Amino acid sequence: MDVDALRTAIIGLTFGKRLPTAIYVWDQTGEQLPPILRTVCAELRRRINIGPDANLLKFHTDQPKISFLSYPRFFEDPHPALATSVVVNLATGQVRHDSYASRANPPILHRKETFLPPDHPARERFAALTKAEEEAGLLTETSRIGFRLNWEQLISRRGFTFKGHRLIAKPSDRTDVPSSGAVAAVPVRIDRHRTAIVRAEISKPTKTLLEYRQLRSGESFFDYGCGMGADVRALEAMGFVASGWDPIHAPGDQRSPADVVNLGFVLNVIEDPAERVEVLSSAWALARRLLVVATLIRGQEVYTDFQCFGDGVLTSRNTFQKYFEPAEIQSLIEDSTGCEAVPVAMGIYFVFRNVSELQDFLSARTQRFIDWEALSHRLGLRRALRQKADPYDRHKDLLDAFWQIAVALGRVPREDEVDRLADVRVACGSLPKAMGLFIDRFGQATFDAARNRRREDTLVYVAAGCLRKRVPFTTLSPKLQRDIQSFFGSFPEAEKRALDVMFAAGDVDELSLAVQQLGFGWWDAAEQQFTVHRSLLDELPVILRVYVECGARLFGNPREADLIKFHLRSRKLTFQIYDDFDGSPFPELRLRIKIDLPKLFVTVLDQRHANEQQILYFKERFVAADYPGRKRFDQLGRRLRELGFSPQTISHGPTKAEFAQLLEERGLTWALCARSRRRKSE
Repeated sequence: MDVDALRTAIIGLTFGKRLPTAIYVWDQTGEQLPPILRTVCAELRRRINIGPDANLLKFHTDQPKISFLSYPRFFEDPHPALATSVVVNLATGQVRHDSYASRANPPILHRKETFLPPDHPARERFAALTKAEEEAGLLTETSRIGFRLNWEQLISRRGFTFKGHRLIAKPSDRTDVPSSGAVAAVPVRIDRHRTAIVRAEISKPTKTLLEYRQLRSGESFFDYGCGMGADVRALEAMGFVASGWDPIHAPGDQRSPADVVNLGFVLNVIEDPAERVEVLSSAWALARRLLVVATLIRGQEVYTDFQCFGDGVLTSRNTFQKYFEPAEIQSLIEDSTGCEAVPVAMGIYFVFRNVSELQDFLSARTQRFIDWEALSHRLGLRRALRQKADPYDRHKDLLDAFWQIAVALGRVPREDEVDRLADVRVACGSLPKAMGLFIDRFGQATFDAARNRRREDTLVYVAAGCLRKRVPFTTLSPKLQRDIQSFFGSFPEAEKRALDVMFAAGDVDELSLAVQQLGFGWWDAAEQQFTVHRSLLDELPVILRVYVECGARLFGNPREADLIKFHLRSRKLTFQIYDDFDGSPFPELRLRIKIDLPKLFVTVLDQRHANEQQILYFKERFVAADYPGRKRFDQLGRRLRELGFSPQTISHGPTKAEFAQLLEERGLTWALCARSRRRKSE
């Protein structure tokens, strides 16, 4: 496929709704499209089985992607709702399917005439409706009117309704009293105040914010829906400027703009889908730099006594809870803010106001810690013995700080990346001489290894970016631009290398070869699955690290999982979380997060309420030889083999109940010791 010719054809379209990064056109037959676009779209429809109901095409101008959007009532409804979306990445072949049909508040269309060819017979009728809506001042709040319920509420508030494709005023004598014989719906009163809890520690979203160092010294913090105010008090005690507002517990406090705004577990307790959009838009309007959004995710349900209500549930305490699909909440945030939402933990998303800050965050997340002394020792290098004094003897602290930054960057730092650079020049004569002194003491191989490590980190960052919207090089921060140019020469070359890695990550043979060359982790050749503990993520080769980072872009922090399983045949990942992986001899599986990378889909499965509880056997398979507690793991493994089990045949193994029965029959404890021996020792 000639990507340049395709891009030229897209830019040259003579009709369609043009946005900064995309062009939308109505199309069911392809007759109005240039030949190359007609051929490509027809072939994609055939291969992926996309029917004519996908009647709106979105051609991405900033990356090689085409979206097929289905608006079933495009001509009948003045503002039709989105039913399904299929996004195809022409570079990687990845296909993402999203369904909006069951969502209570789906996105809708405005200005329909802009999607149609100039000679389409419906264009004039649609344009007349748009003009009437503009004159009525209905199209100004773009972040809110893009959702069906919010649009309907606005229309009703302003005293309008629709008759076909005509905007008309409601009759002045019209009332909403139900007709004779009809029963008026009685509104359900939800006790939202009961959802606020007294916290003994900082909430998970605020803790995540601090762990990622995204609340910086001197920045202000605002908690939108602060409940009892525990986070505000804790951050104030830590020296931050913090405030909050809550409609029930702190209604008199002012809603103030802040550098960082937290919307923690608020959207999931709002029963009105339209109000969720209003709240999300209001919180975003206050965030100068970063918005943190946290919700409950489907699969985390803990209630046993509830009834269905709207798109969520009513609990026995008369509170409402909505459990979002990961794709659902991510698209809601992005549609409301117009910015990319990055999952950083389960149900927790960061939304950066500035694109360069987002990319710096994503890049930093792929970077591994580098200790040059440990690296030098690992390479078998020793410090050179100096026969006479050198600048290091007089400026140890200064040069150690400079070298730490240089090694962390994998290149010579610039003025804005290190303090006291002028002092380093004075101490050594020049920056090259300062780096030469490092090479003398720790060896060229040490710096080369650090540089290669950082180059791999940057490649992982660029490759994972293929999943989302392409970011122009000029919007990246100066530091990230320098990294890419230093390691790859240019951004196009970095993208080329990244695509090579992405294609390799789709090749089962390439993945199998990479896995079998590792000296750690558990390889199941029959199932073509590789499982490793989170402590070894930094030791994985680039091809597997890209896998993990792509999963992180869809779900959150993989280091919150205990085990990461690579399904090589299906190109899927599973993050497995256990109860007390280190302390329990046979930890119980608590949560599974399944990530379908080809379809860009996440499923959360809470195993605590499963009929059969799974426990983990032979933990030593997944960790390094020097992992804390490894000797204890090995000892348990030997005892398991004495019972007749083996890692090759145990698979998921006996369930917890079955294993407990076996231990009872054998007179063994959970540590596989004889019960009589334990009593004797007691």
